[in-house]
Amino acid sequence: MIQGRIIAVVVASLALCWRNHQRGVTVTRLEAFRTKMKILFLVLAVCSLCSKAIVHTYRHFNPPPPPIIGP
Repeated sequence: MIQGRIIAVVVASLALCWRNHQRGVTVTRLEAFRTKMKILFLVLAVCSLCSKAIVHTYRHFNPPPPPIIGP
């Protein structure tokens, strides 16, 4: 399910890049750069959330051993 969301975000990002690429001369280089950076940050944000979810799930099912108290 998480992989499906990641794929959907990547496909949407590529679609937005392609749509802006098709506009041609009307989009300046700065606008295109800003759009690409926004998409990149969106993808990185989604990936960081997914990696946190994976680590949390792993720690939930594989907790660390209890600390040894005393001599």
